[in-house]
Amino acid sequence: MIIGYAQQGITPSLERPVYLAGFAQNRLATEVHDELTVRALALREDGRSVVLVALDLIGFFQFHVQEVIRRVRARTQEPVPPDILIASLHPHDGPDTMGLWGPDTQTSGVDPLYLEQVIERSTQTILAALADRREAASLKTASLRVPGLAKNARDAHILDDELAVLQFLDRDGKPLVSLFDFACHPEVLWEHNTRISADYVGYLRQAVERQTGAACIFFSGALGGMMTPDVKDHSFEECRTIGEGLASAGLEALAGARPVLAQGLSFASRPVQAKLTNILYKLAFGRKLLRDVRDRRGFIHSQVNLIKIGPAWFATLPGELLPKLGLRLKEEMKASGAGLAAVICLANDELGYILPPEDFRFPLNPFKPGKHYEETNSIGRGIAPAVLDGLRELLHG
Repeated sequence: MIIGYAQQGITPSLERPVYLAGFAQNRLATEVHDELTVRALALREDGRSVVLVALDLIGFFQFHVQEVIRRVRARTQEPVPPDILIASLHPHDGPDTMGLWGPDTQTSGVDPLYLEQVIERSTQTILAALADRREAASLKTASLRVPGLAKNARDAHILDDELAVLQFLDRDGKPLVSLFDFACHPEVLWEHNTRISADYVGYLRQAVERQTGAACIFFSGALGGMMTPDVKDHSFEECRTIGEGLASAGLEALAGARPVLAQGLSFASRPVQAKLTNILYKLAFGRKLLRDVRDRRGFIHSQVNLIKIGPAWFATLPGELLPKLGLRLKEEMKASGAGLAAVICLANDELGYILPPEDFRFPLNPFKPGKHYEETNSIGRGIAPAVLDGLRELLHG
């Protein structure tokens, strides 16, 4: 297998107002603690290319993803257009790229100039990864539970604390790129932080790169419901503890893993649709905070993907899957033949929380949701069956 890697900074300039996303409105950034990046891993086999892209952003809608793909395909020299997956990591210490965290509830927090910069730099990074050609002779995979770093704030008894890792090696066994996947919101720093940061993910990647001498790319697993850091205080020191803890656990597991030939690459997609029933989203459409992408019947259209890299299978979903469903999905993947089963959320879209239909209870007063906050940030009850049925078609079709 031939691989390529590239990354580029996407930290916004503070010369313009930067509204931080993920908590309340009007949280203006005051300084930059660490750089935000776009990272792209390109994989090639038998004339086919697949590019996995990770964005240090709260979310990236499908129409933004489609614009990046359009630009890449217009500029690439690839004989066959590459399959591209762009997933947001969902940090709560970066800029609003969706529109919900501006100065007030009537005003979007998105800076169009910054968003154009992200689109263009993502395009450039994908092209650079495609141009970088290195032979990966083998790869290692591992999965392990890493307890004590994350908790489920909605359903404490349902916890996905599995870390999935994959590492590409050259002919001498030297690491080329490491991939980490874990289900936990990057929100250690919480609502009072005003410094731009990639949160614990930044420390994880730095630690992996320092110890391996090779690039690291991270993806968020089934972090809905609310898979959140289990910390004593909301500090950068806690960010370091979680990030470096995950890095050490993953690298130790990889050190004991047996390398296999780096071969076997596939990318399959299914369109999905679900009716938008959330009144809050409809209000956001009316206020022009979100672009109304419903069809005439009120349905939202998106996609799911199944990516296979040797023994590692990645199911990708266009939102924040709750761990109850993530655990169920990974078991189905393993039953279908996956050696390593992992989930990548917020992939090629961001449709909010994806809840089990049996647990979905939209609150009578969505402005005071109580224990059902996640429902107020979901397009509706129908999104979970839609995405899971689509993935099952890919698994069994």
